[in-house]
Amino acid sequence: MRFARVMLAACVMASATVAMAQQSGIHVRAIRVLATDPEALATFYEKAFGMSETGRPVNTATTKEIVINSGVTADAAKKSTSAPIVLYTRPQNAPAGAMASLILDVPSLEKAIESVKANGGTLMRPAATSGGGLRYAFLKDPDGNQIELVEASR
Repeated sequence: MRFARVMLAACVMASATVAMAQQSGIHVRAIRVLATDPEALATFYEKAFGMSETGRPVNTATTKEIVINSGVTADAAKKSTSAPIVLYTRPQNAPAGAMASLILDVPSLEKAIESVKANGGTLMRPAATSGGGLRYAFLKDPDGNQIELVEASR
């Protein structure tokens, strides 16, 4: 009986944690991986994990941004509800980890920036808007890890 009570308490705590995370309006948008050869790395993830390409927001001779997700076909990957992996060309001479790996959707960019700063993080690049109308900013957590914040669509 004691085991059942402990398990019930653990389930209630887990449910409360999930509910609080959902109420915050913040969720993982994507995980970025820098690669010297994004094409080769995309092939690796496709073969090793059954992932498929869902898009190429940047595709120039010098820079590639390849978005992949879980799914053995492009259609299945596009329908996946998991956070995608964004493979991006690592600048020559840039070390691994030189770009934000964690990308978070936030309901208010300004409030999130203030919260990060109030809790020991630092602003690297102020809020900006992409050509596609996406608002974003780059910050560092107290340990120096880069985070990209993207304002959820209004």
